[in-house]
Amino acid sequence: MPSSRPRPRPSSRAELPEHMGLVARQLFASRGYAQVTMEQVAAQAGVSKRTLYKYFPAKEALLEHTLEASLSKDLAARDFSQHERAGFRAGATAMLHESAHWCEQHADILLPYIRYKFANFDPGAKPKEDRGLLPLWVMLIDAAQDRGEVAPQHRSEQLGIYFHYLYLGALMRWLSKPGLDLRQEFDMVIELFMDGAAAGVN
Repeated sequence: MPSSRPRPRPSSRAELPEHMGLVARQLFASRGYAQVTMEQVAAQAGVSKRTLYKYFPAKEALLEHTLEASLSKDLAARDFSQHERAGFRAGATAMLHESAHWCEQHADILLPYIRYKFANFDPGAKPKEDRGLLPLWVMLIDAAQDRGEVAPQHRSEQLGIYFHYLYLGALMRWLSKPGLDLRQEFDMVIELFMDGAAAGVN
């Protein structure tokens, strides 16, 4: 359990977002996301509610910040060059199945996170600004275009966004329908992305 006393507020304003994010992450972990309020985060961080809302307009924004910071740290420690060389189907399948394992461990907080991402996803954002999986999809697609696996007439950044929406949609379906196999849902994402949904021609 975190201390009931507020954490020391950093002297630098530039450090405030990370400070508030750290406090939120600790509260989410100890009390559960649904039980934590913005007021509790502000009090524990030693800031006013106005300051907290200035940086994070909703609790879901705090969840996004903390979850993606954790994901970014996990991804930074990994080497995905093997996935990149494996070909798009094999590389994306391996990454999605690894993601399924991670998602199963964080299922309790993924639904509000995914809903927030769908409501606020900016297709104009540059992939390098994303701290999650989007830059990795772009990397795989770019390599696949170089090998001739994926048609080159569309930019890899654009295709990466489409693939990411399919990924988020599969997550939403899994979270909304108990009993589904997330790996099978992710396999369908790759099938739809690579082969489409058209009936085969005999």
